Amino acid sequence: MRLDVIFSATATGFFGAIFLLLAFESWALLTGQRPISDYVHDTVRAYPGWAFAISIVLGMLLGHFLWGPARGATSPSGDRG
Repeated sequence: MRLDVIFSATATGFFGAIFLLLAFESWALLTGQRPISDYVHDTVRAYPGWAFAISIVLGMLLGHFLWGPARGATSPSGDRG
């Protein structure tokens, strides 16, 4: 398979999973069930060090992919150099 097809399928699956999680969260709040965010809060309170470390790693990954280099082919200003 081509790399662009794999990337598109992965991105579609990721956003599909996010959509399903948000739909479940909304359903749980409307029907009085326990939402996913309650489980996340309990886990963060139980393991604060791990939660902090994971948030740092996720922040670094998001920063790496969302903010590119100041120069080069992928720079927002179009500088090649």
